Amino acid sequence: MYIAHHLFSVWNGDRRLQDKYGDKAAKIRDMTSVVPFAAIISGKQKLPANFLSEFLRPSYIAILVGSIAAYYLHPFMQAGAALTHW
Repeated sequence: MYIAHHLFSVWNGDRRLQDKYGDKAAKIRDMTSVVPFAAIISGKQKLPANFLSEFLRPSYIAILVGSIAAYYLHPFMQAGAALTHW
């Protein structure tokens, strides 16, 4: 269902942009791809020189640190939950 929803959303989004912007939307569609990274691999798009700086934001770093902490603390969380059921 998720894949079907995604495919419909892509088709509907392209249709709406075509109706609203006409040839401008077609030019953008030709430069992009629905498949992740396909436009970059095929050479339709180029990554900017500083693209890695997009991932070095405080919120992303906090999510990364929190995810790693939750992964390593997971056994302790399970043990605590088991004790509360007694």
